Amino acid sequence: MGHAISLSQRRTARVTPRLRADSRLQQAAWFGGVSAIAFIVPLVFSSWLELQHDVYYLVYFIITFAMLGAYVRTSQISLTEVIGRHLTLSLALGVASGAFVTWSVLGRIDPTRHPSGNYFVFEIGWRGFVYGVVDSLLLSAFPGLIARELMQRNLAGARRRIAYGALTLVLVMIITATYHAGYKDLQNVPGIAQPEIGNTIISLPVIASANPVGSVLAHVSMHLAAVTHSYESKDRLPPQVFVGSGQ
Repeated sequence: MGHAISLSQRRTARVTPRLRADSRLQQAAWFGGVSAIAFIVPLVFSSWLELQHDVYYLVYFIITFAMLGAYVRTSQISLTEVIGRHLTLSLALGVASGAFVTWSVLGRIDPTRHPSGNYFVFEIGWRGFVYGVVDSLLLSAFPGLIARELMQRNLAGARRRIAYGALTLVLVMIITATYHAGYKDLQNVPGIAQPEIGNTIISLPVIASANPVGSVLAHVSMHLAAVTHSYESKDRLPPQVFVGSGQ
């Protein structure tokens, strides 16, 4: 009996590292695949086909929700568990980072023209709120989930929390650069510099708490400020839109 148990234990010891390696490879494949699609979607539908921006956003929203939904189901992630973890800390950091990026729009960017009437109300909801939510899920929440899965959902202890934060930061920077490089107005290093800085600040809640709620709040705050104050901005609300151009 003891011999049988020891054999079983040895087999488990061999299999477990292999399963962990396979799991990490799957997570790396998900991150690489989603990042590639995040680049292709704006490149094809905005930069090449030049769809009207609201139509482009619809395409982007549908594809992003489909990708992230498939990822959550495949990885068997409990969103309730993720959202409930360190919620107070995430919200507090979200308010702080949201206030900073809102100030960076209102205080550092010149105001531009914007539409009027019912269409402007629509744009506040569509280009401000919905676009902000989708961007935050793709560029902050998703990298945080990938980092958490790569660490086998074990964030206990200061050392592992620091490692998680560092890994999330790297993934945030990679997917942020990849996504924004798909827009023709931003296809150079200076072009993606501002989005990199801004989204790093926006992602601080998920980096520090492993909870993306605060990052969603911050990203939506920035988009709402941009759409009402600097509607024609190219780096806060890509693709760049000019009032009266129809694009």
